[in-house]
Amino acid sequence: MLSKHQKWESLTKESILDKKPWFEVFSESVRLPDGEVISEYYGIEMPHYATVFAVTEDQKVIVLRCYRHAIGKVTLTVPGGMIEEGESPLEGIQREFMEETGYVAKEWKPLGEFVGNSTRGCGTYHLFFATGAKSVQKPHSGDLEELELLLWTPKEVEKAINEKKVHSLGVLSMLMLGLRCLK
Repeated sequence: MLSKHQKWESLTKESILDKKPWFEVFSESVRLPDGEVISEYYGIEMPHYATVFAVTEDQKVIVLRCYRHAIGKVTLTVPGGMIEEGESPLEGIQREFMEETGYVAKEWKPLGEFVGNSTRGCGTYHLFFATGAKSVQKPHSGDLEELELLLWTPKEVEKAINEKKVHSLGVLSMLMLGLRCLK
């Protein structure tokens, strides 16, 4: 009898669409532990991302509001973005945090590394909790979206969650985890 949860064997891997640095879609042929071969198993490779739940020196949570074209809505988000080649997750989030908010933080705590979609293998996120944040310059993200910086109390963040103003599961998870860290 085969043991449960054995690793699958990748036999072939073919790129279908390569749009680096954003993503690559591929098809694999894989052998399951029982010997069955699946000729088309699709996956998506994406760069690693980092995001932060940041709290200012006066205990306000840094939240961003912006339009996201992929969902066609204005939504709440948190500072974050792609980790660039050669950067550690901490270096990447500190750069993104400065670019998007103009803030720096005194203390940084890693909260873990998580895959956004474990079925397709896409979206590895490095989550951080930062405290003692203070403004040191004007934001200059260089991104397409206009980011509105909001400084909210934890209760205001909870209210926005309850009012369904967050449309991304990743952002919702980061906000919930950050609120938990405050307690």
